[in-house]
Amino acid sequence: MKKLVLSAGVILGTALSVYATDNAIIKGTWSRKGEKKISLYHVENGRLEEVSTSKLDAQNRFGFYLEPKAAGNYVIGTGNVNQLTNKYFFYIKPKDAVEISVNDSSYTLVGKASAENQALKNWHDFVLPMERKAIYFLQVRGTYEDFFPELEAKVKELPNYKVKSTGNKAFDAFFAQYRDFNFKQIAASYLFTPRSKHPGKNDYPALYRNIKATDYTQQTSILEIPYALNALSNFTFLDGMLQDKPSQELDARLTYYKNDTLKGEIVIQHAATLKSYVGYEELIAKKGQYVLTADQKSRMKEIEARLAKLAAEPGKPAVNFTAEDVNGKKVSLSDFKGKVVIVDVWATWCGPCKAEIPSLKKMEEEFRGQAVEFVSVSIDQEKDKEKWKTFVAKEELKGVQIWAGTKNDITTNYEIKSIPRFMVFNKKGEVVSTDSPRPSNPELKQILLAELKK
Repeated sequence: MKKLVLSAGVILGTALSVYATDNAIIKGTWSRKGEKKISLYHVENGRLEEVSTSKLDAQNRFGFYLEPKAAGNYVIGTGNVNQLTNKYFFYIKPKDAVEISVNDSSYTLVGKASAENQALKNWHDFVLPMERKAIYFLQVRGTYEDFFPELEAKVKELPNYKVKSTGNKAFDAFFAQYRDFNFKQIAASYLFTPRSKHPGKNDYPALYRNIKATDYTQQTSILEIPYALNALSNFTFLDGMLQDKPSQELDARLTYYKNDTLKGEIVIQHAATLKSYVGYEELIAKKGQYVLTADQKSRMKEIEARLAKLAAEPGKPAVNFTAEDVNGKKVSLSDFKGKVVIVDVWATWCGPCKAEIPSLKKMEEEFRGQAVEFVSVSIDQEKDKEKWKTFVAKEELKGVQIWAGTKNDITTNYEIKSIPRFMVFNKKGEVVSTDSPRPSNPELKQILLAELKK
């Protein structure tokens, strides 16, 4: 695909000449505050690949053109490519003209739009109230108590949603699948965003129990939908959660995928989270047969190169830290030289941290009597120090339990911006990893076993 980035002014001034070729022209205004650059993405294997970018001019205008070899699915947007916010979906054909105006909450089509993009716009308007609450959760606050009734109302409206044929049979077939998937994609997204109140198992509307990932994992055509893989991951986790057996382990996830190429995408997703080369080697040995396409093999090579580089770096001396245990005794990282040390930085208010406790306890039991020390560092606030002590006693937490508070050296020196954070140090007091896998990930056990042998 030929690509060329132009300023908005150049695009606006050359629109007529563009039609002498198969170029598609995309332009518009983006009035949302804080944005300086707009990107055009092509949907490839469920992910967004940046095609071109355009800087906003003084009038908040952007523009670019491309020469697509065939019709395809594109996204116009800003911000983190992995986040659904500030992203809008379009279908672009050779010689198409797409003009939009983006405001604080949505977008409008300017001028005459293609039948396909008008259909996408109509659908976006239908799901917009759900999307705003589910995806733009930092701007539109709420809990399941107001979202679920709105979701159920939309479910009742679905049978009466009118769809006109665009005259494009291929698009119409895709669009039917897209609407079905996107509705559930938005509904599931709501459950995996931070909220002040969470539903009980019996609070979920029937829609959630009817979301079956396996309905979409037979064919690779699902990858034509933006963020399809992320949505499928949410679907699989939701299914496990409703059955009281949620799992992010790779083997459990793969059972939902019936197509080997799709399994390869999940293996690559997992590979991207690995923290060590030994974990990569183990993954390839067990699941490498699912990495099938040239694109998948290329992406795995990039991951391999990154992990190989990390494995080649010599160990650096750990930066020491000191905190108090439940009895007020000072405990330092340096106290444990001669042992492999795994440090868990956590807090009692952190849901994902507490979700790791069963796996952490299991690992502590597996390494009992060996030269491994488990050190859990709480960063609860001063006012919650007693709450931390009570939690440690109630949950019968083992290992070394210490409290560092919110103002501490460990989060500063190790640049910890989110928790849980697990770190591994070797017997010499050197860094093995300052962002290691979690206990629920079998890769961590492999790292510890490898360090014990040294």
